[in-house]
Amino acid sequence: MKKAFNSIVLLILLFVCDQNYAQNKQQLKFSLKEAQNYALQNSPLVKNSKIDLQQAKQKIWETTSVGLPQVNGKLAGSYQLTVPENIKAFTGLSSLGSWMYEADQALYGLTGNDPKFGHIQQPAASEPTKEEDLKWGLTFDVTVSQLLFSGAYIVGLQTSKTFKKLSEISITKSENDLLEAVSNAYFLCVIANENKMVIDSIYNNTSKILEEIKEINKEGLIEDTDVDQMQVTLINIQNTKEMIDRQCEVALNLLKYQMGMDIQNKIELTDNIPTLVSSLNADVLQKKLKVDEQTDYQMLLVQEQMASLNVKLQKSTFLPDIAAYYNHQINFNKKSFSFTPPDLVGLSVSVPIFGSGQKISKVKQANLNLLKLQNSKEQLSSGLQTQFSDYRSSFMTSMNKYQTNKLSRDLAYKIYTKSLIKYKEGIISSMELSQAQNQYLQSQSNYFNSVLDMSTAYYKLEKLLK
Repeated sequence: MKKAFNSIVLLILLFVCDQNYAQNKQQLKFSLKEAQNYALQNSPLVKNSKIDLQQAKQKIWETTSVGLPQVNGKLAGSYQLTVPENIKAFTGLSSLGSWMYEADQALYGLTGNDPKFGHIQQPAASEPTKEEDLKWGLTFDVTVSQLLFSGAYIVGLQTSKTFKKLSEISITKSENDLLEAVSNAYFLCVIANENKMVIDSIYNNTSKILEEIKEINKEGLIEDTDVDQMQVTLINIQNTKEMIDRQCEVALNLLKYQMGMDIQNKIELTDNIPTLVSSLNADVLQKKLKVDEQTDYQMLLVQEQMASLNVKLQKSTFLPDIAAYYNHQINFNKKSFSFTPPDLVGLSVSVPIFGSGQKISKVKQANLNLLKLQNSKEQLSSGLQTQFSDYRSSFMTSMNKYQTNKLSRDLAYKIYTKSLIKYKEGIISSMELSQAQNQYLQSQSNYFNSVLDMSTAYYKLEKLLK
């Protein structure tokens, strides 16, 4: 009975696991927009950029907390193996109060109750201090400190806030880079898949023709050379077909990688080339480049701000640091001698006096670094303008090539289909069919390349305008 029950439980578990596995392996469908959104949510690149932003926020609080009150506690214990003689001498002072009281009372009686004496109160009875009591010590200190002024702290707080701004811009840049990468990979996958369909169609047509001419050859109506020529053509197409199959797999894995997806998952791309081409809005050519809003330029602006703050930081080292503190100490050995007061309030001022020119050198280095960034900013501005002109020209050129290659591909396809019919009717030779076929494949390749060039130029231009 128990074995039967265990078997039933095992079957249920296997069924549940199988269902979960099937659900996990369910094929997912993605349009280009859906693939981009998935990547923004799952790409490690964007995730790390967001983590950098969280770290920057924590850095701001870390820097801010330096200027807030600091409370520290310290528990210290000690044991002296040998008590110094000068400390032992102080043990005699424990009976000084009693001796002074007795002397005061004696003088009061001898002088006939002279009012100058008799004023010392009798001390409370206490146990004599033993040497063992002097050996051990146990204290607890509480120190409260407050930074009142520090140039480095003020500049550090400004720097941490600027670093947070840099992290925010880095997220935007990472997202823009990711969207471009996913778009290019998606186009590459769709082009590879459609190229695969073209090759598969030609391969199937050629296979059928080969079987037909083999039968005709058996009847002696055509020569063996025609059969051999067609077999060579089919072998070449098969090699191309296998190469494109591998390209499709590589392109799809690249897309999954860019999306942040496990490459073992199965996905289906729902957009085709006409849909993707229609999404490339030519209105982008009417837009103007705003250098100040470009992410690379904004990042360099923030780096310039941080370099400027570094100059302030180096200059702040010439200023004093001022802090206030309060210390309270509890001595658990009441019989030991301690020269530290139980409560202490203080003010510390640290003033730099002479550093042999080291600080001046650091200020000069910071100024030189700032000057380099300012020069880089001017160079980047000119470079962005040049890139904008180049990407804009490339997009316009690729659009024209796309239209031309599309028309050429359509005409080559018509020629190929007519040649296929003519070959079956015996009007043209296998050599002429191969020429028409190669012409169609070349025009198809040119068409796909123009689509890829156009999409690449478009997304570069679009990213530059963001």
